[in-house]
Amino acid sequence: MPPPPPVPSASFGPDAPPVVWVGGTLASIDQGELQIDEALGSRATIELLGANATAFYEASGGTWTTVARRSVSTDGLACVEALLARPRLLALRVFLGTDCGPSSRP
Repeated sequence: MPPPPPVPSASFGPDAPPVVWVGGTLASIDQGELQIDEALGSRATIELLGANATAFYEASGGTWTTVARRSVSTDGLACVEALLARPRLLALRVFLGTDCGPSSRP
């Protein structure tokens, strides 16, 4: 898989929520959230940002291309870059067709 597309660098300060990665099988998606079944058995519910601000990508020709949320199907692998804004997870970018986390290590 290609590396994730770069994001502009910014410093959000020491009180900014951390960025976390959640990977597994995309169990469901609706207008406001998605659910990931992690390899170790947990189900993570991750909120989508409003105004379609959460970006969805799939690998094509050695690079990541954006896809519309309405074209995303469930039951495939996904890796989600999210903000841990306790107690919520907020999805920034969703990479379809790949996993991240313990189950994706060689």
